[in-house]
Amino acid sequence: MATISLRRIKDKDLVGLPSKTVETVSFEFSGEERELYDKMEADSKDVIGCFITADILHSHYVCVLFSVIQLRQLCNDSALCSMDLRSLLPSDNIGDASKHPELLRKMIDGLQDGEDIVCSVCLDPPTDATITICEHIFCKKCICHHLQHKETEQTCPNCRRPLSLPDLFSAPPESSNPENPKKLSRTTPSKVSALIKLLKESRVVNSISKSVVFSLFDKMLALMEEPLEDAGFNTLRLDASTDEIRQAEIIKEFGSAGADTVLLASLKTSGTGINLTAASKVYLLEPWWNSAAEEQAINRVHQYGQKENVRIVRLIAKNSIEERILEMQERKKAANEASGRKRPYEQHEASIDDLCRLFFW
Repeated sequence: MATISLRRIKDKDLVGLPSKTVETVSFEFSGEERELYDKMEADSKDVIGCFITADILHSHYVCVLFSVIQLRQLCNDSALCSMDLRSLLPSDNIGDASKHPELLRKMIDGLQDGEDIVCSVCLDPPTDATITICEHIFCKKCICHHLQHKETEQTCPNCRRPLSLPDLFSAPPESSNPENPKKLSRTTPSKVSALIKLLKESRVVNSISKSVVFSLFDKMLALMEEPLEDAGFNTLRLDASTDEIRQAEIIKEFGSAGADTVLLASLKTSGTGINLTAASKVYLLEPWWNSAAEEQAINRVHQYGQKENVRIVRLIAKNSIEERILEMQERKKAANEASGRKRPYEQHEASIDDLCRLFFW
């Protein structure tokens, strides 16, 4: 390739892009949010502690990941969290989720928005995610095809446990009005309040700049629409339910919209392949495991065609799992840069040891 191509990377002045700055803004939970967060974190530690004591931790990766994602969602908005593990698992048999199908359904509902899971059949993020009775996650189409294939023994592709179609569980159906989970009268979450404050300050400094808000959780994007509109901002939303035609329409509309328009975008639909250079402010609602995916999302704004300096803001809850995820992300990034390579599977998911360190740091 060196004989026919010339490589220009962004950190070199030859590319000629405007500057990019990254900063972290921390905020405090309200008293009620802190009490709820501390209780859920303590319950999660107890559940994981039971797994460690019973020496079954490695066979319960999904349970541990579910606990992490519940805490991450709680840092955003308590409305995202369905329940904690302890509320469904009996105290005398806390490690056996197979006897509790409702737990498995709730787990897949909480996990399917996350970036941390891949289907081990197709190695892509699961489509129509399905969890098995042995707590492994696949695309529904992949696992059903695997089990119905005549030449394949009916076992889990991961652990080889005997498996049949009745042993598969999907998320509960959406409510009758999935577009508006936000209409209940309630207090604005602290993270959303912090975001609104930053957006208003940015509007004062530069009245013509537009903003993109990225989140891992599609439900969070819907929940933010009403408080942002109440604060005087127009909103557009790109999430997993947006088809390609509508996606192109939204991006075009965002490009011609006024400066008070905020684009709410999910990581899954907005990480690659689109141009968001109409914006110059980026807000990351959560720290992501995969720093490469985070960089891809930012690069939808900081790329060719961008004429303004780009400001990226991470919103981090103080004394929470978000601070520890950010520290872990920085350690991994430093280790990768020092070694000049990435560890196997690091781009796809966090290891069970990484997850446990978030609780017992």
